[in-house]
Amino acid sequence: MGSTEERVVAVIMVGGPTKGTRFRPLSLNIPKPLFPLAGQAMVHHPISACKKIPNLAQIYLVGFYEEREFALFVSSVSNELRVPVRYLREDKPHGSAGGLYNFRDLIMEDKPSHIVLLNCDVCCSFPLPEMLVAHRRYGGMGTILVIKVSPESAYQFGELVADP
Repeated sequence: MGSTEERVVAVIMVGGPTKGTRFRPLSLNIPKPLFPLAGQAMVHHPISACKKIPNLAQIYLVGFYEEREFALFVSSVSNELRVPVRYLREDKPHGSAGGLYNFRDLIMEDKPSHIVLLNCDVCCSFPLPEMLVAHRRYGGMGTILVIKVSPESAYQFGELVADP
């Protein structure tokens, strides 16, 4: 699938306590990413999906929650899935792009050939290996997984115009 020289890094954005108000009161006592969903912490699902990516070197969780809230989970999931997972706490909420920019040197430290970026609160089949194959084939700068929605609901999510 990929060459042995490839190194893939996954970054999962987990947000922070200043966001996720629509998830209250469920998120008052437990960080939203650690809330149980189908028997596992919500963030466990994208982490498990990342485990299937060939040549995965590291998974970073980027957010603004206190480190102590993620320490036990990170240790447990790293041991369970046998993949290095590390929580990177922002000094203040920077938003998705700001969080990536803030930790860019660390994310790029081992010169990954590809970076997979996910949000922890997205539920889907996560076809990440297939997306990486398609990304390599097309040779573009980025590959985005999207879903087609009705024109009436597109305004709620933003739009991506496809040019065949």
